[in-house]
Amino acid sequence: MPNNLIHEQLNKPLANYLRAHRRKTGLTQHDLARVLGYESYGAISRHERFEVVPSLVMALSYQILFQVPVSEMFAGLTDTVEFDVESRLAEFEAHLGEQSGHSPRAAAIARKLEWLSERRS
Repeated sequence: MPNNLIHEQLNKPLANYLRAHRRKTGLTQHDLARVLGYESYGAISRHERFEVVPSLVMALSYQILFQVPVSEMFAGLTDTVEFDVESRLAEFEAHLGEQSGHSPRAAAIARKLEWLSERRS
């Protein structure tokens, strides 16, 4: 593997750090499943391997349990979602900019464009 590719992978966040936080506490997947109200550890395993994205309730449960923000625990996912949302916002802003300033919806479009501008600053 070329050095630059290795360096790039080392700087890239993991999809999630759930396993690291669980191991740091000494909990097994069975223990964690029990604490979170699961009868089996299968869901925990799938979350750790990132085969399944946890529900919002589960993600918040992990946050409360490990006292780590969801955005840090699922850093790679957070980065991916942020990139996707920002890309779609840029496309949306371009779309709004193409709308006629004389349409009946001009005030609503202007308000949206203003919000997008404020959001960037």
